[in-house]
Amino acid sequence: MDMQNGGGMIPAADNIQATKKFFKSKLSFLMGGLLLYLVIMNCVVFAYMMIYMIVQGVIVGISGEPYNGEEIINKLMETDMGMGLSVIIGCIFMWLFNRKRLPIKEIFVKRKPMNVSTFFMILCVLMGVQLIFTIFNNAVEFLLNQIGLTAEAAIESAQAGSTTVSMMLYAGFIGPFAEELIYRGYTMQGLERTTNTITGGRMSNKGYAMLVSALLFGVMHANPTQSVFAFMVGFVFAYTAMEYSIWWSMLYHILNNFLFGDVMLFVLNKLPEKVGDIISLAVLVAFFVAGVIVLIVKRKAMVAYIRENYRGHGKFYSWTFTNILFWVFIAINGIMAILSIQKLK
Repeated sequence: MDMQNGGGMIPAADNIQATKKFFKSKLSFLMGGLLLYLVIMNCVVFAYMMIYMIVQGVIVGISGEPYNGEEIINKLMETDMGMGLSVIIGCIFMWLFNRKRLPIKEIFVKRKPMNVSTFFMILCVLMGVQLIFTIFNNAVEFLLNQIGLTAEAAIESAQAGSTTVSMMLYAGFIGPFAEELIYRGYTMQGLERTTNTITGGRMSNKGYAMLVSALLFGVMHANPTQSVFAFMVGFVFAYTAMEYSIWWSMLYHILNNFLFGDVMLFVLNKLPEKVGDIISLAVLVAFFVAGVIVLIVKRKAMVAYIRENYRGHGKFYSWTFTNILFWVFIAINGIMAILSIQKLK
């Protein structure tokens, strides 16, 4: 016999331990996959760096020119070829790892049709977050400076545009595709599938899956300020993928990184600095205002959506936040974010 749990259905008390064990086993499998994905990516990047430096050393040796390790590393960092290769191999691993649990064709299933007005409303909300991110960056940097620290390098790495074609391809296209596949595909849809199995589809588990996947997506960026931004835009991506299709969240992600990142920065950098700053601020403010208007106009629909999809998930959250691998993932990326904070010179 089942009992009510805040609007949803969970097994009765005599089966609750079995349900918890089932849920945690599925969550551990998912988190284990994410951790292995990160390990594989870092190993590929490291291997690529070593091979690149060895090859460059051989070339320098043959040419008879002096070996400049710093210059070689700078050239290597400008390419992003290692990151591009790492996410491709990582995605292949995740496909093999999840092929029985969640076939890739099911990730790309279309849910609801996207119309023009909805597309632009979501775009306004997505880009409206950019102004909040800019203000947040400045506030964090100011507070850190008061105690002799700085996150300037981390902030600049998050806001800097691509300087090479390979960097543009990675940041604008390969990265967005991979991140959507991993976090809106295998992670979010995997969480939704697990909770649906437990509740038998008698309650909506969308809210839980969107929030947790957005949290993991934000943490994954391992950046003291960008992680907050990634969580916010990750939630917009999650809503889009959940309600419409992961194809649409991929498109928004590409627009955010490529069009409003690389292309916009490239154009603004061609203008006088003050002019570029004014135009950039105007664009950010315009999108922010548009996003606020969308949220106000759609407030009733938002409240109804929250009531339908964010009730009765207490046990799912508590089981998630007591999972060891979940906290290992948080800890690893959190440490990396902390290490990016440096002493102020």
